[in-house]
Amino acid sequence: MRISKLVSYDLKNIMTSWLTYFSIALCVLPAFGIAYSVANFKGPFEVIQLTYFFAFFGSLLVVIIAMLSYTKDLSQNTITLMMNEKSSRIKYYIAKVITIGIIGLIFGIAGTLSTYFLAEYAGLEMAGELFWQIPLHYVLYALFYGTLFLTISTFFTNVLALFIVAVLSIMMLPTLFDGLLLWNDLPEWAGTFITDWFPLYFISETIGSHNWITEHYISTIVAIILIIVIGLIRIQKKDY
Repeated sequence: MRISKLVSYDLKNIMTSWLTYFSIALCVLPAFGIAYSVANFKGPFEVIQLTYFFAFFGSLLVVIIAMLSYTKDLSQNTITLMMNEKSSRIKYYIAKVITIGIIGLIFGIAGTLSTYFLAEYAGLEMAGELFWQIPLHYVLYALFYGTLFLTISTFFTNVLALFIVAVLSIMMLPTLFDGLLLWNDLPEWAGTFITDWFPLYFISETIGSHNWITEHYISTIVAIILIIVIGLIRIQKKDY
């Protein structure tokens, strides 16, 4: 089993799937609505609203597409064919991590192009840093959630439950932490940790604004590395 072969197979499925293109189109649609409002009705919006509205669906769909690369193997039980050797399990996990990163890059490039062309259409000026921030942030975002649930799938293989937990984590957890941050008795260090160092809170909050600070990059990269290490250890022991 070669990592490159597994990645190529995944990418072929992704690029030939109608769901990929439908998902990207669905992400662009709300952003187009904003651009149309500015161009035709002088709507009071700026470029940041274009990235926010792309992320309205993009923040969820990029994770779903990423998860499909391995949940499909679980649901069809084809994963057992690739887990006969310890080395094969490691290669499988690494291949899925690479695939997840590429999916994030695809959505990031789509988000960048969408923002650029819609900004041109609406007569808005796109900040130069967004050309690298959008792709990078979507790669990190996809890697964080994608590897998180890939690793969780080495403990629990119920595909439906994985998707439900993923959706709730992205849509509900930040709101719950927002409520916690409003608690007057919350220690200052705890609030700082949540807002600056806890990806499960800030990463879905900032994927639309792309207003990342240094602490966000450091904590997200460290979290991804830790998740991958745990996943590599766990997948070698999992009984498929």
